[in-house]
Amino acid sequence: MATPDEPRPRAAERARWRPRRVAAGATLAQDQPTVAIVGYPNVGKSTLFNRLAGRREAVVDSTPGVTRDRRQTGAEWNGRAFQLIDTGGIDEADPSDVGKQIAAQAIRGIDEADLVLFVVDVTVAPTAGDLEVADRLRRSGRPLMLVANKVDSAAHEAAAENLRAMGLGDVHPVSAQHGRGVGDLLDALVERLPEAPEAPEARDRVPALCIIGRPNVGKSSILNALLGEDRVVVHDRPGTTRDPIDTLIEVEGRRVVLIDTAGIRRKGQMAEDVEHYAQVRALQAAERSDVALVVADAREGLTDSDLAVVDRAARAHCATLLVINKWDLAQPDLDHIRGRLRSKSRQRPPIEVCSAASGEGLHRLLPAALRLEERSGARISTRELNEALRELAVERPGPRSGNRRLSLRYLVQTGERPPTFRLDVNDRSLMTRDYGFWLENRLRQRFDLDGVPLILEVRSRR
Repeated sequence: MATPDEPRPRAAERARWRPRRVAAGATLAQDQPTVAIVGYPNVGKSTLFNRLAGRREAVVDSTPGVTRDRRQTGAEWNGRAFQLIDTGGIDEADPSDVGKQIAAQAIRGIDEADLVLFVVDVTVAPTAGDLEVADRLRRSGRPLMLVANKVDSAAHEAAAENLRAMGLGDVHPVSAQHGRGVGDLLDALVERLPEAPEAPEARDRVPALCIIGRPNVGKSSILNALLGEDRVVVHDRPGTTRDPIDTLIEVEGRRVVLIDTAGIRRKGQMAEDVEHYAQVRALQAAERSDVALVVADAREGLTDSDLAVVDRAARAHCATLLVINKWDLAQPDLDHIRGRLRSKSRQRPPIEVCSAASGEGLHRLLPAALRLEERSGARISTRELNEALRELAVERPGPRSGNRRLSLRYLVQTGERPPTFRLDVNDRSLMTRDYGFWLENRLRQRFDLDGVPLILEVRSRR
């Protein structure tokens, strides 16, 4: 790892690892048309997003303003695949900094979309906010469908017809919560989608890197700094991010998915249901990622809560890189931090330092994470493994019980991502927890697997 005392990298080196955001239209599923769901706050956009996706992707709550960033996922109807974009509510009258950022993210979603679903709550008359959003959509020139949500009765259907006065064409009545009218909406939606080009040739697998950590340590700031744009809403108030946000980028011609997540708290510190569900989504993001960049605040050093996040990433079988952010504000003792990691974390993740504000060290994060991803998928020959096994047996003979001693017979790799090994011994009951951890640590050192999850399956060989 490069240390803070080393000279700053040349501009050419920094530019080499500067990720490039993949352009609109080449989304997480390349060349699929995109559909953005927009509207005023609390009209049911995220509920409709989940209904159209066919699964609970976005956090939903009756409190306005739960969705803040653009969230994207794939959907399919009658053989037509497309990408759905969920957005936060557009409230032109909201003067707050967070409100302005939410609206800006939604507007970017409109600009990236091939089709826009404008959602209105049919249980109330169109508000000034609805009319402002409608005017913005007219000026955008994007193809548009007007969706009347919360149509749960015949009276609501009559109210939905009154929305024709907005001058946005046909009205599509639905109840996102109960599924009423959603099939008809999807039929009309796929008819409006542009023809997708022929499927591209199969590409290599796209690794996923998630950015996780405690609230307010700078996760979203790091993502925005890496991308060079305000992809997600950033605020000094903890809990700004709610849903995991996937962004497809390109690094040296290689595609990578970066995932920003909500802050992970301990159970007793979560005050709202929204926080609980946001944290569940964050942990699910770790489970579908290859590498977790666990962010800690340099001003606080490595806290017990940071170690808990490292442990959660390990339990998700995710390779782990510890990122010390805000290095421009404080420089904790890295040797002390490494010592704590060695004693508290089985994966012993490597450390990188950076500052999202100044840009220092950011060019090292993605290369370090991708090296971990490559090590997680590496295969180690059986010959190398058994040479190491013989040396380890000499270095520290197995534990014994009575007249019997554990004998290490044979070691073979049976899987990758995470690396999985099968160890044959004379009697599995002789294996102790301490000796198993020692073997695991020695294998990490021998085969450069620090920060990589390692599964060691022990069986008796008779």
